[in-house]
Amino acid sequence: MDARLDRIKAAFDALDTDSNGYLESGDFDRLGHRIVHALDVAESSPKAQAMHAGCRRYWEGLVGTLDRDGDGKVSWEEYAQVHEPAAYGDNVRPYADALTAICDRDDDGFVQHADFVRGMRAVGFPEDNVEALFKAFDPQGTGQVPANEWRTAIEEYFLANGSHAVGDTLV
Repeated sequence: MDARLDRIKAAFDALDTDSNGYLESGDFDRLGHRIVHALDVAESSPKAQAMHAGCRRYWEGLVGTLDRDGDGKVSWEEYAQVHEPAAYGDNVRPYADALTAICDRDDDGFVQHADFVRGMRAVGFPEDNVEALFKAFDPQGTGQVPANEWRTAIEEYFLANGSHAVGDTLV
């Protein structure tokens, strides 16, 4: 598998919150709740609502474009086809925007280390890999990463060919 497919497979595995080998609507509901809970954000808050809406949009885009057999779920084989630029904007960007916003708890444009780790762990990535990713974003050791750089890196994670995406540290 090339680096791009390794990244996509790691995302698929993280999104498959019940580990049954398929992405289903419930996986994205659980994902939103896990992130909101991990960051201790009230479910009624605008950030929580945006997180849930981003997860729903991601799911609806995936199932709408990739569910080739009409079974209401997305297999790995179906999912591997999604990561093209147009699909990213429609399916993943609202989720990425909501994730980086909910982790920027004070809305200053920066995500603190603890919030980054809590958010990425809630998504389902291993802590060691999350720590390595944070260090890649914060080589000076400031303890924070610019939210917009993280958002850009999420896009690169899915779209970059080869092994030059900063998100390679997650796999």
